[in-house]
Amino acid sequence: MGAGYAAILLGALIPTFLLSRLLLWATRRWNGGVLRLLLLHLISGVLACIASAYGDADAGAPDWSAIAPYVGAQLIWFVVDIVRGWRQQSQPAG
Repeated sequence: MGAGYAAILLGALIPTFLLSRLLLWATRRWNGGVLRLLLLHLISGVLACIASAYGDADAGAPDWSAIAPYVGAQLIWFVVDIVRGWRQQSQPAG
């Protein structure tokens, strides 16, 4: 992984974070556990990848080669949410 990819990945963390938090907030009443997290992060990742592909299109066809950092960033947020959920469940009520 080169320095250029790391910088792009760092930049991809922001929109994927915002999209996933918006979707988590919009579905806050749904107690779906891991299934909820998986679906919301999948939707957020797809939206971020589509936006990236069309954003890099230069008024032509979508550039799907630019989506890898967004997939990686979305996976990072998914793992963060899984770990947060696991930690919340393992803490005693009190």
